[in-house]
Amino acid sequence: MRKNIKILFFLLSSFIYAGDVSPVLGIRFSDILASNDLQDPTNSLGLKMEISEGVYSGFDVSNGDFRIFVQRNNMIFGMGNNNQNQPQFTVGGYYGALENLYVNLEYVINQLTDDGLGAGDPIPDQLRISLSVQF
Repeated sequence: MRKNIKILFFLLSSFIYAGDVSPVLGIRFSDILASNDLQDPTNSLGLKMEISEGVYSGFDVSNGDFRIFVQRNNMIFGMGNNNQNQPQFTVGGYYGALENLYVNLEYVINQLTDDGLGAGDPIPDQLRISLSVQF
């Protein structure tokens, strides 16, 4: 019980000190270089907060993936877990197409993962694109 109160206090205090907090909804195409993944997009949901002028941080979830990211101007860096609870890193660009519509192009680094086939090979890296709306 005491641990839950500490976690709740930590989350509330981080939102109090955050500048501008806004929800972000998006649609994500996980591997645009593969021929079949463009037909199966996933939804993403997250929160984004302004830490200082032009610097943002937040988190998003999508189809079992969880990521914490830092964004500055047109660059974004993220780290988290994929849907198999294996580490995943993202590096990419962020472009404001309209007032609240953004396009992300990210390179997903999967070198610390395991493909599950027993050979210990990592899941191949991916190029991912997403469209997101920030409220």
